[in-house]
Amino acid sequence: MFVRHLTQLIMSLFEKSPLGKSSRKQPDGYKYVALPDYTLVVGIITVFFTLAIFVVSLVLKAPVWVPVIWIIFSLLGFSLIIAWKNVKILYNDDEIIETTFWGKQNRFVYDEIVSCEKKSTTQTVKYYTADGRSFKVDQSTEDAIYLDIFIIAKYKKLHNNKKLPQRQK
Repeated sequence: MFVRHLTQLIMSLFEKSPLGKSSRKQPDGYKYVALPDYTLVVGIITVFFTLAIFVVSLVLKAPVWVPVIWIIFSLLGFSLIIAWKNVKILYNDDEIIETTFWGKQNRFVYDEIVSCEKKSTTQTVKYYTADGRSFKVDQSTEDAIYLDIFIIAKYKKLHNNKKLPQRQK
């Protein structure tokens, strides 16, 4: 109960900040699949916690390697925040736009998709295109199942009701 209220508080504060205002915008007519909000909350908590321990280790005059380790851990928290902001998949009736951790966008159209590979151990589905490119959809992210269903339906519509071929591992 406490964690849920803390998450809601942090999210409401973050959404009012400049970073939060631009994080979940998408063009009109697009749906999106993105990392869950708790990724942001864990990133913020990690940054604050590790930076606090960093300051304490400096005040207590700990050996040099101790503050360095805490700075590295705070970078992990920053990476969670960046991933929450950047990693997403936008889709509509015409195309799929995958945005990577570094903000690079890859565009795919539905008639390029030729097969998929489902990995039950990692809850990911990897889609392959005719030109060898691929993109992954993590089923643990918000609304990922709707994208999966949408891709399968588009494939059936474009290929006379054929099932999307499965690649063997």
